[in-house]
Amino acid sequence: MQNHGPDDIDRAALLRSSWLSDVPEEILRAACACAAVRTFGDGILIHARGAEADGFYTIASGAVRFTRATADGHSSIIAVLGAPNCFGEISLFDGLPRSHDAHAAGDTTLLFHSRTDFKNLLARYPQIYERFLKVLSMRLRATFDMVEEAAVAPLSQRLARRLLELAHIKPSALNADVDAHGREVPLTQEDLGHLLGKSRQSISKILHYWEQKGLIQTKYGRISIKQPLALSALAYPEQSQGSARSALRERSEATGDPHFKEAL
Repeated sequence: MQNHGPDDIDRAALLRSSWLSDVPEEILRAACACAAVRTFGDGILIHARGAEADGFYTIASGAVRFTRATADGHSSIIAVLGAPNCFGEISLFDGLPRSHDAHAAGDTTLLFHSRTDFKNLLARYPQIYERFLKVLSMRLRATFDMVEEAAVAPLSQRLARRLLELAHIKPSALNADVDAHGREVPLTQEDLGHLLGKSRQSISKILHYWEQKGLIQTKYGRISIKQPLALSALAYPEQSQGSARSALRERSEATGDPHFKEAL
């Protein structure tokens, strides 16, 4: 891990896009003034499960993989967050140790607020608590959605959704930003299996089929999405059906063709 100087990233822009949106300039300046920039190479430990909370992190670039050791000694991936997400607040609020290991997924740059500085910000500006109520509520909703999804959605649909979210093509409550240039997921097939609670073989079978169809391309340690629209149709079939019905309705109204009306 390395500390970098104040000009390495635009701190104000990052914080505004993360947990300090729509706050007065005074709060933003105070948060920027006490933040440090840290960089981590791929796979480097950021914080360990059971460790005392040292501070709070905002992801500037790269991604962070959260894992927990299983009974057989393997690591199970719980979540992967990208910029501009933040993490580490739970242990600062409840005073308990870190609940998971956090590792950099690829070269990763973080904005770090020490525990003392973070608590001082909260004491000086109580309105920041409102921001975290929103963040934690969104993550709780995402957890409920994933539990429901795991119970009712087929694996192919769940996998397609995670790929789109991790590539920043589709937003989610845990990874709300969308990058027009996003197309790659920095995870292995085994990582995706851990994330979805399925075997690597199950994931590999689906990915191999999609690769044959030209939807994706598997690379060493990552997956490249070639046809995001086609993958979106698999991930969100109800939206695709709604779009198709809308298109048929518009064409029916424009042409008066009864065949389109029957299709509706």
